[in-house]
Amino acid sequence: MTPERQRHLEAGFNRLKSMLSDMMENVRSSLLKAIDSLDRLDGDLARVVIENDEVIDKLQRKMDTEICNYIGRFQPLAEDLRYVLTMMKLATDLERIGDLAVNIAEVAVRYENQTLVKPLIHIKKMTAVVEKMLEEIIDAYYNKDTETAKRVWNEDNNVDEYYLYIKREVREKLVSMTDPNAIGQLLDLMLVSRFLERAGDHATNIAEEIYYIEKGESLKEEMRR
Repeated sequence: MTPERQRHLEAGFNRLKSMLSDMMENVRSSLLKAIDSLDRLDGDLARVVIENDEVIDKLQRKMDTEICNYIGRFQPLAEDLRYVLTMMKLATDLERIGDLAVNIAEVAVRYENQTLVKPLIHIKKMTAVVEKMLEEIIDAYYNKDTETAKRVWNEDNNVDEYYLYIKREVREKLVSMTDPNAIGQLLDLMLVSRFLERAGDHATNIAEEIYYIEKGESLKEEMRR
């Protein structure tokens, strides 16, 4: 490969990385705003999240186009090709997390100007873990860091534990409740925890992809040994 071609290849890849970082920041912001809107039952903030989903969708579609153009122009081989294709998968998973943020925001709109039947203590803790996973997984991708990928995979266990805790808590509270609105709100909060659990799964999927590219082995099998 000539030095000039190498420069063009790196410039193109850096452009893709910049777009991915922009998308990651939009998704992270949407998720945090969605939880904040739910915590305060702020319908206006929730609607900002819902409207921003189109921005995330456009970024994902643009990334797909740019990645296809990059592959067509530079024809990366073997590991480099898998690495670029993983970026496409990462963008897809981020777009789906953006959709989950919208789902959470829609719950906030449903109950805006009301009062929460329970504080979001564990949902907020769960969100913090998911946010950390998102930050770490993009670093793992950029640095081809399998140790960070393994850490993200392990952190998903914490997300799952919060999800199970919230399900148990909601079920216990439902036993003594008779107000239909309060019952509906509790069930929706359990659904929110499910959305967060799915967001964690998307980060875990990327961790497995990164590990496979670098090691040629299944991260899931490695962590279960």
